[in-house]
Amino acid sequence: MRPIFASTFGLGISEMLIITIIIGMFVIIAAIPAVLAFIVLSRVPPLHRKQKPGLAFLLLIPFFSLVWAFFVHPKVAESIKGYYLAQGDSTVGDCGASLALWFCICSACAFIPFLGKIAGVAALVLMIIFYVKAFGLSSRISQIA
Repeated sequence: MRPIFASTFGLGISEMLIITIIIGMFVIIAAIPAVLAFIVLSRVPPLHRKQKPGLAFLLLIPFFSLVWAFFVHPKVAESIKGYYLAQGDSTVGDCGASLALWFCICSACAFIPFLGKIAGVAALVLMIIFYVKAFGLSSRISQIA
């Protein structure tokens, strides 16, 4: 017996499986930056957070996430920087705030035809660099506090 949705659109079980896998991959890929931002913001003491960790999951909303990313990722860097400045440590620089901003810009540019391929790869590389730096700095917070 075929599912009602599949029979309505003339799709077989194999086509439905492929569609489900593709949608699942997009959800997982979209969830990675949200989870990373949540983890890093959770490590920062509440006094120094510039944003609540739970608001990072608004990045899961399609298209809204392109704008919301400009609020979440730079605030992650600002939160870490705020903690270190309160501890009197100014050697950490901007804690990746410029990386976060460029990551957001490249992510938004990934939807521009022809430029999208380069911007998408650049966004992925910048996200990895930013969160490696953010995780390194936030793990030091756990050790200090």
